[in-house]
Amino acid sequence: MIKERISAIILENKKVLLVTGYDEKFYWTPGGKLNSNESHEQTLKRELYEELLIEPISIKHYIDYTTINEISNEKQIVRCYIVSYKGNLIPQKEITKIFWFSKENFKNKNPKISEGIKKNLIPRLIKDKFL
Repeated sequence: MIKERISAIILENKKVLLVTGYDEKFYWTPGGKLNSNESHEQTLKRELYEELLIEPISIKHYIDYTTINEISNEKQIVRCYIVSYKGNLIPQKEITKIFWFSKENFKNKNPKISEGIKKNLIPRLIKDKFL
């Protein structure tokens, strides 16, 4: 069975929020794996509070894509939701840094982002004029 990752797309000023952890060499979107019997919305609420101490106030499905998880090297389906939130972004647990990623960052290939985001999410955000 292919694992699912539930991903928060947080947008502000034509930029998308990305996060990274301790010794990772790239950035990704906040979110994570479903716990048993958890809905996608419940997963996002839990993960965003655990990782960034924020509370989602709006969650809307955006896109799904299949990719290889670069940490586990396993195939996964990423289910992306556009999220608005309340609270101040404060990295917690495995998250050590946040970065507001723009179209210019994508063109300059800096900072490095996960392959799934590079091939699937960012081009769609640019096409839809979110970035």
